[in-house]
Amino acid sequence: MFWLSTVGLALLLLAWLRTLYNLLADVDLPPEYTLDRDTEPAPVADDGEAPPALSVVIPARDEARNIERSVRSALALDWPGRLEVVVLDDRSTDGTGEILARLAAEDDRLTVIDGVELPPGWKGKPHALHRAQAHATGAWLWFVDADVELDPLGARRIVGGARQQGVEMASALGELEVDSFWERVIQTRMGAVIAGGNPLGEVNDPEHERALANGQCLLFSRAAYDRLGGHEAIKDSVLDDVDFAKRAKAESEGYRLFYGPGVFKCRMYTGLGEIWQGWTKNLFPALDYSLIATLIVTLLLFAFSVLPFILLAKNATLAATGQPYEPLFLLLEVMICTIILATDALGHKVRGYRWGHFWSFPLGMLIIVALFWNSAIRITSGKGAVWKGRVVEAGRPKKGE
Repeated sequence: MFWLSTVGLALLLLAWLRTLYNLLADVDLPPEYTLDRDTEPAPVADDGEAPPALSVVIPARDEARNIERSVRSALALDWPGRLEVVVLDDRSTDGTGEILARLAAEDDRLTVIDGVELPPGWKGKPHALHRAQAHATGAWLWFVDADVELDPLGARRIVGGARQQGVEMASALGELEVDSFWERVIQTRMGAVIAGGNPLGEVNDPEHERALANGQCLLFSRAAYDRLGGHEAIKDSVLDDVDFAKRAKAESEGYRLFYGPGVFKCRMYTGLGEIWQGWTKNLFPALDYSLIATLIVTLLLFAFSVLPFILLAKNATLAATGQPYEPLFLLLEVMICTIILATDALGHKVRGYRWGHFWSFPLGMLIIVALFWNSAIRITSGKGAVWKGRVVEAGRPKKGE
């Protein structure tokens, strides 16, 4: 047991040293897949061609807090061609409709569509976007969420980046805005878990099975969108972004996922309640509704991120109280936890977040483990997740559905 424990701790130490090195060397953010605020936009049309029309499509359900900022940022895009914004108000009850009516009266480039009752077999967001895109006339369709604020050059960066790399579908991981304590504790670490598990080099390799896109920002040429079957092809998906990415790889439709703080920023959730509900609807579907995958992922997250702090606390307590302990274990645990906290603080700093909450890393990771299991239990039990007043993902889909 001594040697087994020593080897295990040594492997953890090496794994975290590699993580720290990757962060320092920017290994996980290849420049060809990065669109930051210093990125000069590539051309959106060939020389001599007229710039294409762009349609920004936004679904909105009870988004009074965010919708004006989102729509105004879309209307303010620095786009050389014709620009239109299409918003579907999905039967909001919080004043979203009134805000949209006022904005539409100010700018005739904004079209507002009213939502309808969901037809059988459809999830809410895919149906909203399916109906909204029918009113869009642009050669490029840019689906963005209502809590997204677009960078003025964001459209030119992502369309130009897609064209430069010869693809007609693209997505981006934008700047995550966090403000409350729980956002800083959970959201930034969840972002790191998702990004760490989906290296951009693998996601953007057409031969690799790994597929990821971000529904906050999904770009298609109209032709590529139609070739992939549109939202009707993924109408029952709670992860329309990932399913589009999977379809793109299956259909050999080239796409790119960029790290894109120069494309948009987004504050997903504002507190613990929204964080809990939002990730409950997403995490179990992201693992293909697999309890085995949930077990493996959460065991790895726990062993990699939480267990070292538990072991350190145990051995430090033994040492402080004069009880027998293994000094080598305590030394390795101190080294591991120090590197973990340093990596977390540095990661926050280079991504533009406050780094002073590094001490909360084990708490955040423990909550993330709990979120995975809450998602799995609620969905498999049939209780489902509640989002925007709707119960979604109640029960695992049957094979073939």
